[in-house]
Amino acid sequence: MRYWTGALIAFLLAIVQASSVEQFKIMGVSPNLMLVFLVAWLVVRGLDDVLPMILVSGITLGLVGLQSPGVVLLALLPIAGFGVIRELHIIHSDLVLVLFIVFGSTIAYEMVMLLSTMASGGTLDIMTGIESFVIPAAIVNVALAPFVYFFMRFAKPAKRMGQLSF
Repeated sequence: MRYWTGALIAFLLAIVQASSVEQFKIMGVSPNLMLVFLVAWLVVRGLDDVLPMILVSGITLGLVGLQSPGVVLLALLPIAGFGVIRELHIIHSDLVLVLFIVFGSTIAYEMVMLLSTMASGGTLDIMTGIESFVIPAAIVNVALAPFVYFFMRFAKPAKRMGQLSF
């Protein structure tokens, strides 16, 4: 049931991201609420809960956002790679972990999208793309992350102290 609920939330949030959030510009870039939400869900719920959500949101953002579905899904995959850091418990503060993963995932996401634009005939000036889009997007998403994480903490599953079944 948790996978269906997560997939439904990811689908609806991807629709909101593609239709409404893209219209807001901060520092010349749109905040990527979907990426920040997936990272917060990863830190709060775990890697096994976020993997189906990455698939659903990547395909939905690709189809509704008029981008190639495979490229958006490929750009969201570093979130799963950063999920290993959560599982290893290297960083013990969840808020610091969210900020770190949002920063790294945003850089990876925007670089994949920039390289996709360059490969499909866009401008070949990578340094201008990094200065104009990648770095500002990382700053905006990191600034958005504490607010999303604050609300995501309420989705934390209850601890099952010794309970083997429901």
